[in-house]
Amino acid sequence: MLNYYKKILLILTVFVLAVLSACSNSDKGNSATEANGSEDSYEFGVVLMSLNSEYWKIVMAGAEDAAKELGVDVQFFGPPEEAQYEQQIKMVEDLVVSGADAIIVAPSQADAIIPALNSADQQGVPIVLADADAEFEKKVSFIGTENFDAGKLGGEFVSEQLDLKDGDKVAIIRGQLGSKTHDDRTNGFKGAMQGENIEFIVQDAKSDRVQAVNAMENILTANSDIKAVFATSDEMALGAIQALENKGKTDIPVIGFDGTPNGLDALKNGKMLANIAQKPYEIGYQAVETAYKAKQGEEVEKRIDSGATVITKENVEETIKEINGYLGK
Repeated sequence: MLNYYKKILLILTVFVLAVLSACSNSDKGNSATEANGSEDSYEFGVVLMSLNSEYWKIVMAGAEDAAKELGVDVQFFGPPEEAQYEQQIKMVEDLVVSGADAIIVAPSQADAIIPALNSADQQGVPIVLADADAEFEKKVSFIGTENFDAGKLGGEFVSEQLDLKDGDKVAIIRGQLGSKTHDDRTNGFKGAMQGENIEFIVQDAKSDRVQAVNAMENILTANSDIKAVFATSDEMALGAIQALENKGKTDIPVIGFDGTPNGLDALKNGKMLANIAQKPYEIGYQAVETAYKAKQGEEVEKRIDSGATVITKENVEETIKEINGYLGK
């Protein structure tokens, strides 16, 4: 009989311990939920045009900060060069297969990436486009600069600051042909100066600094009388500046685009006249935030303008300080 009671006591003890353990685990679960504001933990893939330039590093800084605040894991992908859009498409396809909860994409070639985006949609993976838009109806949202309007800011600045006459030549060093981002920036810049009868000399340098040096030198060989240079990214603006220095033409003003630290340093040091600065930190931050809201079932705007502004020597110091803060410098 004594053994019988011992067995009953042992069973009751095990039962009580199990109940206490379950309660403890429940409390822990509730605490974790309260800390994150949600029971869900997401993994987002962020596929950029490249990971090498300062511009994309600022985008990543914004995305990382948003991810930390929201308790989301983000992984970054991108080819070595922006022109290598086939690699970018493969990265999107791989993320669909690996089961990403959402994919944020800055498409290099808007038309070419559509099949990969359709495949993601068919698998139920939300797509947020950042920095560059594409004709993809199922996207959650597009976050980025209104590139045509931003390019127009550059054209208006040149018209106001430089005494251009009919027939004067202005060089445009642009990113790869077929890229909607660089098409819009180029067309916006040209559109702002349509009434001035300006001759535009346009060269594709594929957003690469070395190629921009070569493109600028080629332009100078055939058109030594150009009055200004507009580059649709800072990497190309810096290449153009190098070419002008090589040719002893540093009196020709250069207008950059992106507002990267190197571009702003060139502006601060008098090598650049102005810079059309995007807000890449905001693009990265809002892209992750928007993807998170979509996963939570919240309504989001289909188009979010991250903004752009003209940076000159008057406000460049303030802008540099802000960007260094984003990059932890």
